[in-house]
Amino acid sequence: MTDIFTKEKRSWVMSRIRGTNTKIDLKMNEMLACTKYKHEMYPKMFGNPDFIIPTKKIAIFCDGDFWHGYRYYEKKRLAKKFWRDKIERNMGRDIKVSRKLRYEGWSVLRCWEHDINGNPEKCMRKIMRKIRNRDNFRS
Repeated sequence: MTDIFTKEKRSWVMSRIRGTNTKIDLKMNEMLACTKYKHEMYPKMFGNPDFIIPTKKIAIFCDGDFWHGYRYYEKKRLAKKFWRDKIERNMGRDIKVSRKLRYEGWSVLRCWEHDINGNPEKCMRKIMRKIRNRDNFRS
């Protein structure tokens, strides 16, 4: 299947896809603001998590369903090898980043786009459970 846009137009379209201050990041920021814990957005650290709760050493990633491969292997295979390779690289990088952060003592949470948008309570339960577990861990 050929692209319907020219290379220049495709480049422009892709440049409009943001990596920071996305809708799901802003929504998660609001959710975290409701907790009593201080959090940082886009901290400068390995793996570039979207948020951290530094006092609990929790790193939170807000993963887009398409870009990070939600149920990737259950879906119809993407037509373009470029996109398959891109998403598979993203998935592999996510695993490596999570492993390294855990090795360094961080607890890593990954929240899917569809949960942040459609079931924010689920994400908050996950975060609060992790905070409680980290409290017990340090006691």
